[in-house]
Amino acid sequence: MIKGILFDKDGTLIDFFKLWQPAIEPVLQRIMDDYDLLPYAYYQPRLEKAIGYENGKIDPEGAIAWKPYQLIAEDLGEIIKEKHESIDYQLLIHRLQDYFTEAVASFQGNIPTFTDMVSLFTTLKEQDIAIGIVTTDTFLSTWQCMEELGLDHFISFIGTSDNSRPIKPDGALVEQAASLWGCQPSEIVVVGDTPNDMRFAKNGKAVAIGVTSGTADAESLSLYTSYVIPSVAELLPLIEQIN
Repeated sequence: MIKGILFDKDGTLIDFFKLWQPAIEPVLQRIMDDYDLLPYAYYQPRLEKAIGYENGKIDPEGAIAWKPYQLIAEDLGEIIKEKHESIDYQLLIHRLQDYFTEAVASFQGNIPTFTDMVSLFTTLKEQDIAIGIVTTDTFLSTWQCMEELGLDHFISFIGTSDNSRPIKPDGALVEQAASLWGCQPSEIVVVGDTPNDMRFAKNGKAVAIGVTSGTADAESLSLYTSYVIPSVAELLPLIEQIN
């Protein structure tokens, strides 16, 4: 019986391609300006490749698809070091956090989701299923997103890249949620759109459900789980089937 669900955020609950992909180029432009990376035509494609964005496509195993800002900074730092012998990585991390947060916040209109999220979370709570969010985004950005969607009051567990919890794919996160919810890790579902989310579920001995609404396709997700659905819109029937 499923007692709790840990949701990834971007690509799972909200549309990564509409919200985050358009932010990549302006963020990298600001990074190139900060570190005097000229000419742009030389550095931009290299930075894009380092972040996992090439020829207009997101690599599901690339940095932007699953890594926390700390690791994205390390990837970009390898290129920045060609111009700067010494890099303040904490400053670079904060710049990435701020620039992406600002770029995403500039999105015009309602945050794009794949289904009526309030209805989905209401149904899950009626079934006594606890709800958590586990993402490599920051706590502030994540919580603001949940508030804007009207979902914050449903959430009893949250793991981000900066709130002192382990970071995906560390299975200890599942154990912490299980402890909070008074259940076994095997009674928790992890729902995500990347292979890293599936590895996270495996590491935590949770049930993995992949969604193809984000960066990965069914083939890559099926390497880790037999439960793959188009989006969270199809989640409730699958939970019923698992139970």
